[in-house]
Amino acid sequence: MSDNSTGNQVTSAHWRTLLREIENAKLDVTDFLRSEGLKQSDLDQPNEIRSDVFARLYERAIHQLEDESIGLIGSIPVPPGTFRMMCLCVIHLQNLEAVVSRAGEFHDVCMSSQTKPEIQNHEGLSCVAIATTKHEKRKIEQLLMREKPASIRSTLFMWHRLLSWFAGFSLPLQKVVFHFNEPSSGDRWSDLFQCPVQFNGVRTMLCFEADVLKLPNVQSEQSLSVFLQSVPYKLISPSFTDHRLSERVLALFGGNLSRQLPGAEAVGQSLGLSVSTLRRQLKEEGTSFQSLKDEHRREAAVKYLDDRSLSFSDIAERLGFDEPSAFFRAFKRWTGQTPSEYRNNL
Repeated sequence: MSDNSTGNQVTSAHWRTLLREIENAKLDVTDFLRSEGLKQSDLDQPNEIRSDVFARLYERAIHQLEDESIGLIGSIPVPPGTFRMMCLCVIHLQNLEAVVSRAGEFHDVCMSSQTKPEIQNHEGLSCVAIATTKHEKRKIEQLLMREKPASIRSTLFMWHRLLSWFAGFSLPLQKVVFHFNEPSSGDRWSDLFQCPVQFNGVRTMLCFEADVLKLPNVQSEQSLSVFLQSVPYKLISPSFTDHRLSERVLALFGGNLSRQLPGAEAVGQSLGLSVSTLRRQLKEEGTSFQSLKDEHRREAAVKYLDDRSLSFSDIAERLGFDEPSAFFRAFKRWTGQTPSEYRNNL
């Protein structure tokens, strides 16, 4: 995965790591590079190279080596398709905490997996730590001792990107902790994770504010099918922060409308913004926090009205209204029609 990424770039040093895997498998490196119009001399330059090009070669290496764990923790090859099956096992779960827990269970029964994600509480933070699977006899400290620091870092980076995708935006990290001494390139790792990085820690883990893992999983099987077409690019490139703030706010609202939507203060805290900054940036995008809440409920209401098996009372309850009359007034305000008029015109 990405070493020292700047925007959508990957350092040439990381390319050489990938090529060593190809050479160790006794495959033709020249043919491997030629698939993207590259040659060996291109990697002798100190310049960074586009991460989308690296991602395509990374995917090519996975298929040629039949191993999805290239550059990550693990000495046992992980067959292609394993990542897809893990995602399918967790895609319908309600929040990130459930996603991490189920992913851990998946790796426990996947015999090619030696490590798994595990939720830990540390200094008041919610953390996703690297732990050993149930069938791995070594302790996590023993296993990680045999791994390269870059592989451990890349594994944590991948999990952060994956959880960010499930949340719909780049999750703000409080810190990232590694159990080993700081490597020679360690001073650049905080740029990669966009947070403080601590070495010689008690565990190897991603650390978030206490409520971050309670955020909703906003993805579906449909969005997963699209996501899998762009993997590993979206797990390498720091692209989630490119989303408009309004899209990230809507993603935080999630799909469960029966619960009260979070307020501006809670949303701002999850995004690492003050309420005033949140409102100002939304205004710059031509919207407001209240408008986004109304938009979220309106879209859900329209979807429910398409289902004639649902009564107006059912819809009002699903949207969190105390009584149908309140839903009628809100829908008329949103669309200029009553729910009855809208349904009759379908």
